[in-house]
Amino acid sequence: MLSVKKMEEFIGVVLLIGTLLSAVLVIIGGVMYLLQHGSENVQYELLQTSIARTTIKQIWQYAFSFTPLGIVELGLLMLVATQTVRVALLCWLFTMIRDYRFLMISVFILIMLIYSSFWRN
Repeated sequence: MLSVKKMEEFIGVVLLIGTLLSAVLVIIGGVMYLLQHGSENVQYELLQTSIARTTIKQIWQYAFSFTPLGIVELGLLMLVATQTVRVALLCWLFTMIRDYRFLMISVFILIMLIYSSFWRN
């Protein structure tokens, strides 16, 4: 069984690796985008707000077709997934140390994170 200190260190490592990997993906996608579209003039009508819903399945498809924006979106998805994994690990930690008040709070947050990832209007 893991001690609380080792579990905290493990959660920190998961956060560090997930954040660094997502940052690398966003940077790679951004550089690829600039290499492909860096010399084009800015189309200001693209800056108008519009709601475009992208599903997780679409993000995977864009990323594995190696489009620059797909890679950026995959990096952002990985950042959200890193936080979801962190909350899940905290749920496990609070279960192990029998801190049920923080466990309930963490479970609520985990449910909200998972629900918001798959929620559709």
